[in-house]
Amino acid sequence: MTVFGIVLVVLGTGYALLIGAFAWGFRKVTRDTSSRALIDFPFVTIIVPARDESCCIEDCVTTILANDYPADRFEIMVVDDLSEDDTSDVVRKMISELGDEQAGKLQLLQMPENLERTRAHKKRAIEKGIAAARGEIIMTTDADCFVPPTWIRTAVSMFNDIADDPMVDAVTAFVSSPVLYRPGNDPLMHMQALEFMGLVAAGAGAIGAGRPTICNGANVAYRKDVFEWLGGFSGIDHLTSGDDELLMQKINDTTRHHVRFCASHNAAVITDPVHSFREFFQQRKRWASKGAHYPNKLLIAMLVSIYLFYAGLLAGALAMPFVAGLWIPMLIAFGLKIVPEAALLWPACLHFGRWRLFVYFLPEQLLHIPYIVILGAAGVFGKYEWKGRQVVR
Repeated sequence: MTVFGIVLVVLGTGYALLIGAFAWGFRKVTRDTSSRALIDFPFVTIIVPARDESCCIEDCVTTILANDYPADRFEIMVVDDLSEDDTSDVVRKMISELGDEQAGKLQLLQMPENLERTRAHKKRAIEKGIAAARGEIIMTTDADCFVPPTWIRTAVSMFNDIADDPMVDAVTAFVSSPVLYRPGNDPLMHMQALEFMGLVAAGAGAIGAGRPTICNGANVAYRKDVFEWLGGFSGIDHLTSGDDELLMQKINDTTRHHVRFCASHNAAVITDPVHSFREFFQQRKRWASKGAHYPNKLLIAMLVSIYLFYAGLLAGALAMPFVAGLWIPMLIAFGLKIVPEAALLWPACLHFGRWRLFVYFLPEQLLHIPYIVILGAAGVFGKYEWKGRQVVR
């Protein structure tokens, strides 16, 4: 076996162990029954950052208002980030329709200060919402998402160890919950839904394995007092993305508090996949942009090794017709990729009732390798566009 083949197999072994740990962690969080029914109901503030979301903001807010959490124990803050459509008008109309009896239930905040910013617009919007929030628990979702009526109650039940002084006793400080795509009817949409579920399962598995790494800001909750004690997004505010996982990592790495994953269907937020390759590319570039800036250097080393493994697979596939005997290490390396990923994805598909998506697992594997190599490089070195803005990474 050549030196290239040996290195590829070594990298593949590390990758298999990592994904295997995520698969074990996913099983752990889906078996977790430590959440319990709420005895009292902490006040909750739901923050919905929005930019140019007039097409969906009403549906999003309507599903939140329909939650079965006590109506006097939660509030919704839509933070309009300089929308160029009538997002604010839609929210104002909803506020007027709620009437005096529910005054303050739904609030609209504006972000004129974001005119001066070239990055981290969403972080600033969330910080503004938290500064005005009455809730001891902060929940965030995106304006293009729909939440189930059990969403607030289920997520908040994970904070089952609320203490009087969060700086003395280790408590649950951050809860990540599932975000699922509606598969649609297009095979490419199905593959997108499967790939996205893989990210959710990996994030859940990492939490279950004791190494919180990724989550999705469309469905997270955290304690306001811990957020403020840590200085909010200070130290991670130089990056546009990362209002979710960088905060989660900050809590995990700098406090004794706990990070948990809520695997219940009752807490799953639903959204639509993007509908064009350009949108997909810009979205994934944005997500990839924060990986090289994780505060934990071990996480960065892990991402680098994963990237080198994928780059090796792509290079090996291109070189196979010209290099005798390369097919043996390539076959081993591909097996080290596909087997642990199947062990992670199949239970996730079953758990979330999306088992039909798994039929796309093998076709997606062929696209996954060049996708990771191209998007990884683009996320680290390139700028990206978001909501009509050319954003500085």
